[in-house]
Order: sequence, then C-alpha cells, then structure tokens
Amino acid sequence: MVRSTTIVLFIMTLVSLSTTAQPQADAQAGAQAAGQGSVQGGQTPSGNVTASSSATMQSSQANAGLATGTAFNITLNTSLDSKKAKSGDNVNARTTEAVKSDGKMVLPKGTRLVGHVIQASARAKGDSESALAITFDRAILKNDQEVPLNVAIQAIASAQSSASAADTDMGEMGSVGAAATGSGTAGGRGALGGVTSTAGGAVSSTAAQAGGAAGGAVNSTGNSTANAASASRGAVGGVNAVGQLTSNSSGVFGLNGLTLTSVAQSGTQGSVITSVGKNVHLDSGTSMLLVTRSAVAANPNP
Repeated sequence: MVRSTTIVLFIMTLVSLSTTAQPQADAQAGAQAAGQGSVQGGQTPSGNVTASSSATMQSSQANAGLATGTAFNITLNTSLDSKKAKSGDNVNARTTEAVKSDGKMVLPKGTRLVGHVIQASARAKGDSESALAITFDRAILKNDQEVPLNVAIQAIASAQSSASAADTDMGEMGSVGAAATGSGTAGGRGALGGVTSTAGGAVSSTAAQAGGAAGGAVNSTGNSTANAASASRGAVGGVNAVGQLTSNSSGVFGLNGLTLTSVAQSGTQGSVITSVGKNVHLDSGTSMLLVTRSAVAANPNP
C-alpha cells in the first residue's frame, strides 16, 4: 500500500513538471518568431544593412558626395571620331577647374577622368547622320584613388572657341594696361611742360581710357556674337571670358553640324553626339560641361 502511494505521487509530480515547462517553451518559440518577423520587416540586428540603407550608401558614394546638378568643365585629352571609335574604347579627359562640395575640395583642377564609348556609327552611303555616344565612369585622384562618377554631358565647345575667348580676355586686359601706361606717360610730360601739357596729358589719358574701354566692349560683343553664330539650334549659354562653359550652358558651340542629345532623351546611359552630313569628330582639347546625376536617374529600370 505504501509503495503504491509512492508511485502515484511520483507520477503526479512528473505531470506537474511537464505542465509548467510547456508555457516556457511556448514563450521562447514566440520570442524567436517575433525576432524573425522584425528582421524580415527591415529592422535588422546590429552589423546588418537593409536594402534601403545600402541604396543610400551607394548614392552617397557616387560622385564623391557632389550634389546632384553640380556642373564642372573638362577637356578631352585625345581626339574622338565616330568612324574610328568602337564601343568600349576608353575616353580620357581632365578637369579644367576645381570642383568643390560644401567648401571642400572633391576634384582638384587637373583631375583625370576616364570614360568609354557606348556607341559609334560612321556615316555610310545613304545615311543622313553619324553618331557617337560616350559616358564618363570615374575620376582618378593623385593618390590613384578611383571615385565613381555618374554624370551627363550638358554642353560642348570646340577647342578654338575656348582659346578664342581666353585670348579675348587677355586682349581686354592688355587694352586697359596700355591705357594706364599712356596716362602715366602723358601725365609725366605734362608735369615737365607746364599747365598746357598737363591738360593735354589729361585729354590724352581720357581718350586712351575711352579707346581701351570701347575696344574691350567691341571684343566682348564680338566674342558673344561668335558664340551665338556657331551654336547649335536650341543651345543656351556659351563660353565665358576665361574659356570655360558657363554652368547654365547646354548644347554645342563652335562645332558646326553637331547636335548633343541628353541622356533622358536618348534613352541610353551616355550622352549622344550626332552629325549631319559628316562623321562626328572631336579634337583633343574640346571642352565639355559635365553635370552630376542621381543614382535613380542613371538606372531608371534596375
């Protein structure tokens, strides 16, 4: 009898322990399920990166942190021709001005840019035009560090147009300098020759200054007229006094017969240059205005 009672008590104890353990197991399973649901919902544990944060990181890395819409000037290091070029060929250029972001230098003047040809079609018999599509992929800094670029070509100017604008600016500075020198010389002679000579020197100085100012105005007007006359249809802006394309420029300047199509219009990843009646040819030293784009604009259909 005592033995039977002991066995019954033992069985009751086991049942009680089993009943207590089951809620604990259910609680642990629920906690694990909640943790997995949290991870799937986008809240990852420390050390993991969500798709959203990854896209943000890639966007910030592109263009070395330059804001979308940043415009800067470059020049080609070599010539390009749609008859000789083929898809995949490298395109080399360099920046002709320092590119900054929030006051911090990002691309120093003279930074090397590397791109490639996307499309090149020569004008064959019966064709109305030729085309050359190019894009710039990265910048190479002085320490050989490569910075990814996502840019579009917004404007192009011939090497001659840029050089002509720079020469005009130097001519204006020379006119002002000559006027100042003439004024000093005339004033010196006036001091030695008396009141009459002094008056003559003043008149001479005024005439020289007026002539210099008029010459500068003529040169400036002539340069603007030349820009307008050689610009492609629909082009805006042009080359400034120091031979750089202005930040609001778009289109082609000084390259007759060439047309620049934006990336959005062409439907390609690069900017397309077309020529009517001949092959597309860009000399070494051709100026281009690049504008940074967002990652979304570069990959509309990822």
